Amino acid sequence: MVRASWFEIPVADLDRAIDFYERVFLVELERDTVDGNDAAYFPAADGPIGAAGALMQGESYVPSVDGTRIYLGVDDVEAVVARAVEAGAQVLYPATTVDDTVVAEISDSEGNRIALQSDAD
Repeated sequence: MVRASWFEIPVADLDRAIDFYERVFLVELERDTVDGNDAAYFPAADGPIGAAGALMQGESYVPSVDGTRIYLGVDDVEAVVARAVEAGAQVLYPATTVDDTVVAEISDSEGNRIALQSDAD
């Protein structure tokens, strides 16, 4: 069995990225340094669902709209997209219902493609 257990979102400017993610997702990130790289941890989720992760700034972390796409689970995709747009994000894929799930994609402050997902009402 394999499951996602950790993710790292590359950033060029950690302060700017922290501001963006805290405003958009209404969370508080915790700063740290890991192996010489600046980091900001997302709050850990309670229970076995989901993977923990961090924003990471360092030589090997290059933001990109291409490549691996992570989906962040949220309560309300449309509300998160609205906050993201207010924070300067572009909508790359509008909120769309697919089966029993609402998905959307935005660009973050660093130029990464970030996907959002919630249960459809």
